[in-house]
Amino acid sequence: MSRQFNEAMEGLFEIYGEEYRLIKPKNIDELSRALEVRSALQSYLSGLMNDEESGDYSDLLRVQDENINDFIGSLGEYDNSHLINNINYFMRKLNLRMGELEQLIGVSAGYISRTAKEKSAKKLSIDVVWKIAKLFEVDIRTLIEVDLMIPNSNANLVTQFLDKLCKQTARNEIKWENRGGAMCYLSDALRNTGLFTEEDGTVIYHANDHMNPNYKYVLADDVYTCSSIVNGKEFAMIGFGIDNKDESYFLDYVFLTPKSINGKTRYIVEKAFFSSDDRFRVIENKGEQLMSLVQTQEMDADISPEVRSIIADYIN
Repeated sequence: MSRQFNEAMEGLFEIYGEEYRLIKPKNIDELSRALEVRSALQSYLSGLMNDEESGDYSDLLRVQDENINDFIGSLGEYDNSHLINNINYFMRKLNLRMGELEQLIGVSAGYISRTAKEKSAKKLSIDVVWKIAKLFEVDIRTLIEVDLMIPNSNANLVTQFLDKLCKQTARNEIKWENRGGAMCYLSDALRNTGLFTEEDGTVIYHANDHMNPNYKYVLADDVYTCSSIVNGKEFAMIGFGIDNKDESYFLDYVFLTPKSINGKTRYIVEKAFFSSDDRFRVIENKGEQLMSLVQTQEMDADISPEVRSIIADYIN
């Protein structure tokens, strides 16, 4: 086998038929995924009957641990104030006491209450922060950097919305439909929206109401829609770029509402939000993560959420 192939396969492994890759995090989002990988390895190893079966998985866990610790060592100190406010916010929201929270995430009694103080010299370990984020179903970056007790900016609100969609998509709780455009045939439903036209087999996206009208925009991905978010509407995700500029990539999100006009079904288009509206690119980053998850789900085996839950419970 070639050196390139071996390097590409390095760090790849499977657990119960699901593929994982060791992650060397370079940012908070990658740290979160690295912690997920480590958790999967720990769960797998704890379920083995003897040490002889652990094989290379113990080495994989050791390497993933080292990668995580290297990043944490470079992370430095973070501001405790947002974290404390958010922990208190979620405890009040869920009617939890501190002792109950500590028990739920498996830390000793009093650990969080002693450490999570605004003027405390100590900080909660990133492992504990990650467990709290998992429990409250929020990403680590939001838990540390955004004060959820203060009314959210539009960008933060949208980011939390996309984050929830990412979680639901990863768990196969919602389904997305490929409506075509870039790789697949553009569906008739999208042709009736007025958003798209075709030129020599290329689908043109008409984003001129909020983008530079001097550019021609083409679809960079197929358009994906989800009907599980709002009754009577489809939430559509549109990935596009500037024609002949490979590095350009934008994401628009719209609601499509079916209406009967002159006996024919037409879709009324309503803006949800556009990634280009956010100068800090938090919407764009989370949106690209969602697009990747949706495309991964599209290639996956088709199993209903009910069956998936039964299988997962049996494995665990």
